[in-house]
Amino acid sequence: MAALLPEFEYDIFISYRHNDNLFDGWVTEFVSRLQEELAATVKERLSIYFDKNLNDGLSDTALVGPSLEHRLRAFILIPLISQTYCDTERFSWKHEFVPFYQQASQDKLGLNVRLQNGNVGCRILPLRIHNLDLSDVQLLEKTLGGQLRTIDFVYQELGVNRPLRAKDDELPHTSGGLLYRNQINKVANAIKELVAAVKQSRLGVVSAPVVYGLPPVANLAEPSVNLRPVMPVPPVAGPVVFLPWTSKELATRREELALICTKAGLHVVPTADCPLDENEFRLRTQEAMASATCSVHLLGNEFGRRFEEDEECSFPMYAYQEARRVHAGRTSFRQFIWYCPDETLAVKPAQKAFVNAIRNELTERCTFTNAPNAMQLVEDLRSTLTQVASPPETEEKETDIFFVYNMLDSLEANEITDRLSEHIPLELLTIEPDSEDLYKKITVRTIPKSKLAVVYFKHSAEWALPFVKQVWRLVGGANSSTPILFVGEDDPVQNKMRAFKAPKVISCIQSHLGVSEEVRRVFQQINARS
Repeated sequence: MAALLPEFEYDIFISYRHNDNLFDGWVTEFVSRLQEELAATVKERLSIYFDKNLNDGLSDTALVGPSLEHRLRAFILIPLISQTYCDTERFSWKHEFVPFYQQASQDKLGLNVRLQNGNVGCRILPLRIHNLDLSDVQLLEKTLGGQLRTIDFVYQELGVNRPLRAKDDELPHTSGGLLYRNQINKVANAIKELVAAVKQSRLGVVSAPVVYGLPPVANLAEPSVNLRPVMPVPPVAGPVVFLPWTSKELATRREELALICTKAGLHVVPTADCPLDENEFRLRTQEAMASATCSVHLLGNEFGRRFEEDEECSFPMYAYQEARRVHAGRTSFRQFIWYCPDETLAVKPAQKAFVNAIRNELTERCTFTNAPNAMQLVEDLRSTLTQVASPPETEEKETDIFFVYNMLDSLEANEITDRLSEHIPLELLTIEPDSEDLYKKITVRTIPKSKLAVVYFKHSAEWALPFVKQVWRLVGGANSSTPILFVGEDDPVQNKMRAFKAPKVISCIQSHLGVSEEVRRVFQQINARS
């Protein structure tokens, strides 16, 4: 079958060590499942070169050039990086990986392709099927001239180092474990992005080619120790999100969040896997921070990998502290803390202390969130980052307290507002069913004219949380001149899970009698400051 692009013999070339296919046919099954996934992902039918012949270890005197050269004329190379792949004397490295790198670096397309979302994709798409030795990672990075970014097919269990199999998806797995089905989908999606980018450029949509500095093509089979070419970072439009490497339990969630951020028009750094070397980790973290608009820190049950010379500090803690340093020196920088522990497991003591310390030093530009999923987090993140600062409020406030509640809570709300109105003038708004959009407009119009806005709930928690989030964004978010008190009752107990942490928002759960006391207390604080 012909390749999609006429200058290539194949669309995809699979490079692998044949001993990685001997035990259980892992590579053969992978290629078969990739073909099925591509058929469901990419409209065009893509051709794949996959050699089953046992030519691994072919001698240097064999005439491999004429027989393999035309097959290597492929659009994408997928090397299956195993424990034995990174061997400069083996066939797959000398006659597939390195020649493709040289060839792709010099052809019309180039090794790197500008994707439709503004990021840059590489035509070498490495898949990691084993945990690698540091020397192998260093060899790959020196040869490629940059940080190694892989899609992982590694089974995750302490003391085990083997490829992830499709049938492993049927086994019980912990939160954060890789699923074969998801990983094969990521490969297909990455291929689809590269294909779409080239089709777009062929239509003349992209006016200028992507040009980057590339390392010399000579002696790549034996890279020098000093060979560390610098690949300039392409300019990106829109906010840059520093998404630090996480503890192992959250690795999959981080990947999901990075993907959703990219689709939402946010550029995520760093893009490579977490370095094993501690000094390299510090350097990469600082480099990523230098270009970031904000940082998003994922925290769960585990404290994360600790530094050898400082066991009180973990990798995630170091990233947070670096972001905190930037936060202190750059007024435009924002921090977001996404705390998403597995509620079925205990939080490690060190992690609990770390999270508590973060809570105690929150500022207007540091938001702590318990967002239920990555989609909601990115929606809140993008909304906050793209807010346009509203002009300073100059008009006098017409209302002391603007009190909003749902009709489901009318009985309790009336009791609360009766107690408050004895001392403070109130303006009330009852949200009726099927009229939320109308009342939302009234709310957004009235809040700036009030000293304090209160959104109260008891039985209407499902309505209250999304409502207050939308209203908060519409009135200016962190730039609003009116604080919002988001207050619920502690009965039913599920209300304790309903919280919204954001600048200019006070979120709390109180007893029925405690609601009016909390409203009065917050209002008195506002009056004292004004």
